[in-house]
Amino acid sequence: MNKDEIAMDYKKELKKRISADYERRVKQWMAADPSQLIDAAEEITAARLIHDNIEDAINEEDARFLLGLDEPLDELADRWIAENGLDASHGEELLHCVWTLREDLTDDAGPRTVRDFLATHVGGVFSLMTPCGFVPLTAAQAEGLMSGQSAAAHPGVPGITMSLSADDLLSQTVNSANYANGVWHLLTEYPEMKQCGPEMGGMQ
Repeated sequence: MNKDEIAMDYKKELKKRISADYERRVKQWMAADPSQLIDAAEEITAARLIHDNIEDAINEEDARFLLGLDEPLDELADRWIAENGLDASHGEELLHCVWTLREDLTDDAGPRTVRDFLATHVGGVFSLMTPCGFVPLTAAQAEGLMSGQSAAAHPGVPGITMSLSADDLLSQTVNSANYANGVWHLLTEYPEMKQCGPEMGGMQ
């Protein structure tokens, strides 16, 4: 038997073990009261996700490690819930849902400005793609911008930055907003397609 066959055996054995444990759990859930199922919703979701995806998600060394655990399905489910379940921090993701829902359902409210967005995402980190270039903002820089401090835009020319006043940046409208890896990525434009020019700030 070659190494590949041995490695494949680890994955097959893990899948077999997890499947048996999962089937046992399914029987327990089927016999449970509805109230118990509600309490076990996260556990059910995690166990099903692991059962359905584990074989494709891991390599042979991962499988070998997991087979060394007393209860691999339990361990994986507990860790998945801790990192992705209701007890995990989902504040920014939830806020993004609220923001996009608000955008879709309040057509008469007009376009949202950068000022509106920053005001409803206090403490966030931002990456703005503006008509004047890329503007990165830490939480402290965003707070300073809201207080009237200018921001630096990077127009794509090496070594060149452009100073944008707070009013210039905060008055821009947000065309799209996406949250990824702890950063809000915004695509903005000027109202009525105002052009970015030297009057907005000096070249540094």
